[in-house]
Amino acid sequence: MIPSFRLAACLLALGAVVAGGPSWVPAAAQSPAPVAGPLNIDLPPDWESRFIRYATVDKADRKIIRFLFVNPEAFAAARPGQPLPNDTMIVMADRRARLGPDGNPLLDQQGRFIAEPNYIAIAVQQKHQGWGESYPAEWRNADWEYARFNPDGTRLAGATTPESVRACFTCHIGTRPAQDFAFNFWDYVQTRR
Repeated sequence: MIPSFRLAACLLALGAVVAGGPSWVPAAAQSPAPVAGPLNIDLPPDWESRFIRYATVDKADRKIIRFLFVNPEAFAAARPGQPLPNDTMIVMADRRARLGPDGNPLLDQQGRFIAEPNYIAIAVQQKHQGWGESYPAEWRNADWEYARFNPDGTRLAGATTPESVRACFTCHIGTRPAQDFAFNFWDYVQTRR
């Protein structure tokens, strides 16, 4: 005679198999690989207050200031000489430089550009295990994905397909494959850790 708790467990397992798979397998393990594209990335509404700003770069050629942020989990887990951790999210947020009457950026006491108050563009690079599997070899940046957003955090119109962010892939694969396809945060980890 089978004890009732074992019989119940056997019936539940059989029901799960008949229904299409065991119910104890996490949903992520049951779902197919994500479809390639920027829609895999959602910009967290609290990114500016929660993420760590690790660099500010004056871009004289464009008369902008680029603010670079990373999620705190990746900041804590990143190690020199190692690929950046899965689920690293790097946010690149641009502001215009305040210009003087001559059209050149005004400088603060440290000789850095003075930023206008609002962002003009936001781009995100995020790494997630398996994301790269949907891309052809000539595009694939390991498991990195890219997305572009408006200053208010909404997705940039028309920036929803892999083709809309192809320039991101091309730039990163062409110049930074040995640095886990990342620019400033990779450099920061190598020199500051």
